[in-house]
Amino acid sequence: MRRRLIGIVLALATLPLMAQDRPRILIITDLEGVGGINDRDEQILPGQRRFEESRRLLIGELNAAIEGALKGGAREVVAWDGHDGSRTLSIDEIHPRAQLIQGRPTPADYYMSERKYDGIMFVGQHAMAGAAGPLAHSQSSATIERITLNGRAVGEIGQVAAIGGYFNVPTIMLSGDDAACRELLDLQPKAETVAVKRLIGKASTLSISHADAKARIEAAARRAVERLKEFSPWKLDGPIELKFEYWPETPGVPSALLRREGKDVQPKTVIYRGQTVLEAYEQWLGKLETRR
Repeated sequence: MRRRLIGIVLALATLPLMAQDRPRILIITDLEGVGGINDRDEQILPGQRRFEESRRLLIGELNAAIEGALKGGAREVVAWDGHDGSRTLSIDEIHPRAQLIQGRPTPADYYMSERKYDGIMFVGQHAMAGAAGPLAHSQSSATIERITLNGRAVGEIGQVAAIGGYFNVPTIMLSGDDAACRELLDLQPKAETVAVKRLIGKASTLSISHADAKARIEAAARRAVERLKEFSPWKLDGPIELKFEYWPETPGVPSALLRREGKDVQPKTVIYRGQTVLEAYEQWLGKLETRR
């Protein structure tokens, strides 16, 4: 809560919030931005040698964020298992006061359900495709080169922030690699961020300890909820153009290799339009569902 100059108001401001005034927080999780995760071939997908270690690290960071949000005054914290089709989290391992969304919700599903969220947090978030961050990518396709909203490059962070903005929900906190932190701060300069790792060299990462990461994440989540009234949603005026640029892939020959060899490989552009951010995304999501 904000400080008050008058003693009695200050005292009132430090009292617990009434239940109906305490915020609901949505935490969106991913895996590639968790501290200690670096190897795409061993740590990212079920069945890989170190996947269970990755799950443990994510759960530790998530539970720290949940604990911090609750200490900050949240009345309800809901986590969405956002990595690899919700195959990463288990209800018996998350914080006992939290709830878990699993599956493939559309933006309307997880913003306009019976709940009205007051703030969005990210845990384990990576940076967008092309960024100088560990395991940087956008969406689940390795062929996506760039995504823009009305000409502005965005990754998963910007897309969620824009959809949240449509529903007047601000994005208030992120933990992940340092490039992902910068990505959110470009959209929400007041956001709380925790960089649990950073890229060193071309593909190596330097991570802080898991214990340190959890302590920092808990503190940041608590501050974010306590400062909730300071945040404004990131809003985009319509009409909206959502553009995806894909690199064509030849079986066994990645486009990146062809480009390094000097071959003329042009990206394919697909555009979705709507009067609002939600309309543009529902165009994209609808086409995805049609292809499944």
